[in-house]
Amino acid sequence: MKFNPIPSLFLLVCLAAVPALAQDAPPPAADAAADSMSATANVPEVEELEWGDYTVKAYTLTVWGGGFSGATYLDNAPLGERTVLTDGAGDILGYDGEVLEESTPRYADFYDAARKEIKSGDSFGARIGIYIADDFHLDLMGSYATGEAVTSMLYTEDPVNAPNRSERVVVDVDPGFKVYRGGLALMYNAHPAEFFGIVPRLGFGLGGIINRYSELADKTALYLEGNFGLNYEIFKDVEIGAQVDLTSFAFEVDELGYSNMVNYTTYSVGLSWFIDRVPEQVRAAHIAERD
Repeated sequence: MKFNPIPSLFLLVCLAAVPALAQDAPPPAADAAADSMSATANVPEVEELEWGDYTVKAYTLTVWGGGFSGATYLDNAPLGERTVLTDGAGDILGYDGEVLEESTPRYADFYDAARKEIKSGDSFGARIGIYIADDFHLDLMGSYATGEAVTSMLYTEDPVNAPNRSERVVVDVDPGFKVYRGGLALMYNAHPAEFFGIVPRLGFGLGGIINRYSELADKTALYLEGNFGLNYEIFKDVEIGAQVDLTSFAFEVDELGYSNMVNYTTYSVGLSWFIDRVPEQVRAAHIAERD
């Protein structure tokens, strides 16, 4: 039997090639580590935002209830003995759109000095505060109030024998009078004046107001407003507050043909929820730097 050297030579060549292949191929773990380092090197570093990078620092949501003072928008003086009114000059418009009979010349000796006023009533509303700095915030506000519109006149029962004995009586009422108000106010939390945890708030605002009767046309106007409040934190991010708003606007009076300046005062008590937009560590760093 002849010996065939070819299979033996082939086996020897294969055995010699194995170490060379092992040296040329990198281990799998090394490949994974290299790929990970390359990917990390290509990802840009994320820059941490600081206090000044946040345009809006926080929000507050406030709901409140209270009352408003009402106001007088027509107050005629008693007519003098020699006063002469032309036809229709003394007419007083009723809340149904018709002239009140008591204001016509037929009853001129008995009724005089008409007064129109809005009686005090309940008020409700909400505010959304947008903090643009530590203590300054813009408040978007909307409110609703109900009351009565009342017309009264001086009544003289016996104008001949007792002309100076008069009493004021109600001659017309609109029980469905309402006030809608919406606007924007810049508020300041006066932390330097804080006492026993109570923080005073001062503000100034403007907006629009709608005085709505049951039947008469609405009386609308732009208003200016001053605000003063006191807030106290009862839980984390929850405050209770009391506020007074003085609203001044021009009330159009039909009988005069022009507008009278009128002031409503609103008293309210409400709850506020603080919603932070700045990360806790950023706010803490800012407070530490500020203090």
